Amino acid sequence: MTAGAIPAAARSETIDRLEREQFDCVIIGGGIAGAGVAREASLRGLSVALVEAKDFASGTSSRSSKLIHGGLRYLAMGDIALVRTTALERKQIFRLAPHLATPRWMVVPARSYAGLLRIRAGVTTYEKLGAVERADLHRNWDEADLEREEPLLDRGIYRRACAYREYLTDDAHLVLANLRSAVDLGAVVLNHARVESIVLDRGRAEGVEAACRFTDRRFHVRGRCVINAAGPWVDAIRRLEDQAAPPLLHLSKGVHIVVRAERLPIRNMVILRAGHRRTIFVIRRGDVTYIGTTDTTTKPGHADWPEITAEDVDYLLEPLRRDLRVDRVADHRQQCRASGVGRVPKLHQRHGVDAGISIAPISLEPGEIRLDRSIQQPPRKQRLACPGRRFPPILVHPAEQTVRLAARAPLFQPIEQ
Repeated sequence: MTAGAIPAAARSETIDRLEREQFDCVIIGGGIAGAGVAREASLRGLSVALVEAKDFASGTSSRSSKLIHGGLRYLAMGDIALVRTTALERKQIFRLAPHLATPRWMVVPARSYAGLLRIRAGVTTYEKLGAVERADLHRNWDEADLEREEPLLDRGIYRRACAYREYLTDDAHLVLANLRSAVDLGAVVLNHARVESIVLDRGRAEGVEAACRFTDRRFHVRGRCVINAAGPWVDAIRRLEDQAAPPLLHLSKGVHIVVRAERLPIRNMVILRAGHRRTIFVIRRGDVTYIGTTDTTTKPGHADWPEITAEDVDYLLEPLRRDLRVDRVADHRQQCRASGVGRVPKLHQRHGVDAGISIAPISLEPGEIRLDRSIQQPPRKQRLACPGRRFPPILVHPAEQTVRLAARAPLFQPIEQ
């Protein structure tokens, strides 16, 4: 087995090891939150087991807008600390994994010079907080620049724009890179292994019972603490411990639609105004362009993914009709090649929420890779208070910040296709 490889074909041996050993941390969830925590804990010398009910990154972590960006809009909310932290961590990710963070221009069109000045003020502050390199500082485009750089923008509406640096990622590969790094450091990870119960010992979580999807084999994974990193399914995991546990999350539905790039040949990444005082992204990636995302409440249910409605698609197409010089995509819903939906968890409260196993020493608030809809919770240092061991502090951070990446251990290079 090569360094950092996830032994997918050796499931029986992996399950044997999960049953045989006792781990410092048992992590539930194989998205970016669980993968990042597995890597972070492994870097600190902890023994780690991670189980995922379906495939790694099969949830929201592969259905994001595929951006690693610093939460520019939170400047307007006055959350300077969050913007600085996320912008600096974005820079760290680019340093550690440049193959998973591609610099691209994000274009914010302005209707007037006064509007451009407001955008520039926010972007300049954002760049200073994030220590942006001189070569990546924003550009101010006039009408001639827009015609050359982004001709699809309707020049009758937008005569100026500010273009600043953001990073495009492959969200699923980012998850796998973190998992491979954790495995190389000794972690044991297994997908298609659903947790069916929390094992308690005198009122304290001491492991989980899981079942292999392919063989129905049930197995017990023992751990000194259990970390709930199940994203939108955090509440479902909590109810394995306490069926009466009140919900902590407000679930939001985020829909993207995809069209052929030849029908929507955007050259950069563009922000457009949408309904309900929101903005959406229009992003070119290879031979497709995707548009997203919506942000509407969805109720928890048995289905993994909520329904995509005609209203969702129309909501995303309307800004194209209004702001871009394209007719065929905007007028014909059938031309959308595909659509995808992610369930985005949001905490009911801002601080002090225990979203994990209530009797475990650590809880992890769920989130998403991108920073445009942050849980808005600052990082905090916690110690793993497991019996008989004293561990170094571990930074517990919202998952949308892709979890803090330690400078001493760069991520693996590109995953072979």
